[in-house]
Amino acid sequence: MIQISQLTTEQLPHALMLAMRHKTTPTIDWELCGNILEHEKISLVFFGTHWVAMEINPFGNHTKATQKSVSALDAVIKCYIQIKLGDVIDLKINK
Repeated sequence: MIQISQLTTEQLPHALMLAMRHKTTPTIDWELCGNILEHEKISLVFFGTHWVAMEINPFGNHTKATQKSVSALDAVIKCYIQIKLGDVIDLKINK
């Protein structure tokens, strides 16, 4: 098991495949991330040295999922994975 925040860029496609319940690894690009941002209502902001992606509950009083990375794409994907699978993931599933 690995914390979502500790996933490397190389591990993200497989983790995303598990979160999306696909049988093939998706290509991570802005087209996919834009769709994820809109569908999941994820906010993306830049704070100093890192991008922060977060899903805020409908009442706006706390976040449901938050991930940060030096890459905006990585932050969005990690946030989506956390929303779908929780704080940890077993990458050995379906490998």
